Amino acid sequence: MTCGAVIPAAGRGQRLGGRDKALLPLAGRPALAWILEALAHSGQIDEIVVVASQANAAAIESLCQVSKLWIPVRVTFGGAERALSVRAGVECLSPSVKLVLIHDAARPLLTPELVQRAVAMAHRHGAVVAAVPVVDTIKQVSADGRVVTTPERSTLVAAQTPQVFRLDWLREAYCRVGAGLATVTDEATLLERSGFPVYIFPGDPENIKLTTPFDVTIAELLLDYRSRK
Repeated sequence: MTCGAVIPAAGRGQRLGGRDKALLPLAGRPALAWILEALAHSGQIDEIVVVASQANAAAIESLCQVSKLWIPVRVTFGGAERALSVRAGVECLSPSVKLVLIHDAARPLLTPELVQRAVAMAHRHGAVVAAVPVVDTIKQVSADGRVVTTPERSTLVAAQTPQVFRLDWLREAYCRVGAGLATVTDEATLLERSGFPVYIFPGDPENIKLTTPFDVTIAELLLDYRSRK
């Protein structure tokens, strides 16, 4: 099946002091450049759509041109919320696309191997999400901070991207959820709410999300280490 990738990159990076995560310099390159390279080198992606904001679209267009990838890359504008941005990207995919891989611009440590694993599992199950085991004990608490319950850790995982879905399932989910789309935090949740079975596959502990300055430091160290190997 033809697989297209959508990279939502229109976020405002509020917890990073408003710094643009997609264009954040990491080990000598913008974060987005690392993601584009991993997608291209996976051999599984036929086209890429990057969803930008009005503020960063020109810079992202320039970055995509400089990257000189051997697969088509387009840039489009996103919406007010992440899920709306992803839908805007999905609408830009070619009619031939049957699978769509969604990966956050805030996760620059994507590897070709993880992309290959994601697409292979999507061929098998139709809707899959990268996930890693939860290593900390999780507490559910009330509004006043009292512990309500402690879920069994063995049944918990931390979801990541990439997430890959049959495009016809994703479009059907958009129809079913309607105006509630803006409240959806990731597309796996969207598929779940719409009644489609969603499976996990092994993610990568190094596939961290840039949320705090500490994450940026760790990501830069890891990318620098990889580039020297």
